[in-house]
Amino acid sequence: MKLSGSVWIPDWPVTAAEIAGDVDSATPAAVYGKRGILSANSWARREGITEGMRQRSAHSLSPHALLLPADPERESLRFEPVLRALDRHIANVTVVSSGSVLFTAAGAIKAAGSAELLGEEIIGEINDVAGCEALVGFGYGTLATLLAARDSSVVSLAETDSFIGREPLSSLLVAAPSEDSREDLMECLNLLERLGLRRLGEVRQLGRTALTTRFGKIGQLIWALVDGDDVHVAHRQEATPEFSVTRTFEPPLETTEQTVFAAKILADELGEEIVLRSLAGGRLLITASLMNGNELERAWLLDGGSVKDVVDRVRWQLGSWLSSGEDGSSIVRLSLKMSDLLPAGYRPQPLWGGQNVSEHQATKAALRLQSLLGEESIAVPYRVGSRIPSERYRTRAWNEAPDHEDQGELPWPGSIPEPPPCLLHTEPIAVNLLGACGHQLQVSGEGELGCPQGCAAQQPSLLRGRGGDIAITRFAGPWIIEQRWWDHPVRRAYLQVAGAGIGVLVYIENNEWKEEGRYV
Repeated sequence: MKLSGSVWIPDWPVTAAEIAGDVDSATPAAVYGKRGILSANSWARREGITEGMRQRSAHSLSPHALLLPADPERESLRFEPVLRALDRHIANVTVVSSGSVLFTAAGAIKAAGSAELLGEEIIGEINDVAGCEALVGFGYGTLATLLAARDSSVVSLAETDSFIGREPLSSLLVAAPSEDSREDLMECLNLLERLGLRRLGEVRQLGRTALTTRFGKIGQLIWALVDGDDVHVAHRQEATPEFSVTRTFEPPLETTEQTVFAAKILADELGEEIVLRSLAGGRLLITASLMNGNELERAWLLDGGSVKDVVDRVRWQLGSWLSSGEDGSSIVRLSLKMSDLLPAGYRPQPLWGGQNVSEHQATKAALRLQSLLGEESIAVPYRVGSRIPSERYRTRAWNEAPDHEDQGELPWPGSIPEPPPCLLHTEPIAVNLLGACGHQLQVSGEGELGCPQGCAAQQPSLLRGRGGDIAITRFAGPWIIEQRWWDHPVRRAYLQVAGAGIGVLVYIENNEWKEEGRYV
């Protein structure tokens, strides 16, 4: 086993935002993702904001704090100067995630004189180039090396087992290349905690067989990490053949738009090959030959092998190279290479309700369609929450997580009573709600039904629309909905009406009745 090194920049997401000028370094700020706060600067931490905290809790602790959504592209672009600083001291650097890298350390340590001197050189170089704090650690095995960087230590081979064994289960998350892979690991770790395990040494005592039997491929990953293997740097088990695609451009690519278009085509080819062969994860090597004769190269770790995974990394990397503005930086040749690939099935399956054969085939078909027609070609609904049923759901690209905090399960005081309509119209349908007198009914400012002609009949009797008339036998409401008074005010009165075996949700706004959905 070889000695490895790791560089880690604390709270890189918010640090990248500060470098990009999206937030003042003297302002409390934090970056959030699907699972809450991802990172916070020192000002925000002083006010009690910590990782994993929900946005609502962070706002309650610090109402004036700036909360920014996670932006992987921003983090990647701002990380490139740091990587170039590392290139001056280290031959081959592998990016685990923006803000965290791994490298084989023996040669660099020999050149610097010692691990401590190499660490000092790297920290000084990064501070000069990017103006941010960096931590450097050394150890044997991926997990020990990544954890060593968290406290700037050097872990010897003899200390590796005890060093890993006393760490909490959450320490495994440092080896996750993306937020999605963190979620996969979290599912496993939550189950292990419910079983009473608290330290990685206790997980190691379970043994390889128990972990892989229960968690499959991700169990193999957990075992490799806690057992001190080189998971990312040296090799992967069950390695498969490498795949690569290369293109030469005439004329050279000079703008980000040209590069993104070309990279999308290449990444599509590579990603499609990976998907069709049912592979996942691996090491993506991006190589660009420039017009001035220089050649740029960078390696990224992928926890998934989808087209989007490949396209995103290539787009981020090429964007950072072109934004450097160096003379002769036009790209004349681009090569993408995937290696250290693993068979698909990397993600764990639950004890009950796992993906069946039909779902697996649907997943492959969806990936195939996305590779042919684009990421937005397949959309699925997800719940975001609202007082109005038609606003409770939005759509997103298949296999893409919502880009904001899920509020679908929050209480919404004053909302239309459950259950919502089974069928919601894309555009509300104009209808007429008539009383027994034959006149269209209205709703007063106090929320009372009535006939504007002064008739005594105040209850709905007939719903008239494009699909014909429905004789109303029962109704509920009206419910007044008032919201967004500060921007585009909405004031509606909703009713549920039923008749002839069908229920309809209608509302009146600006003296016009609309049908929003049906209970069928």
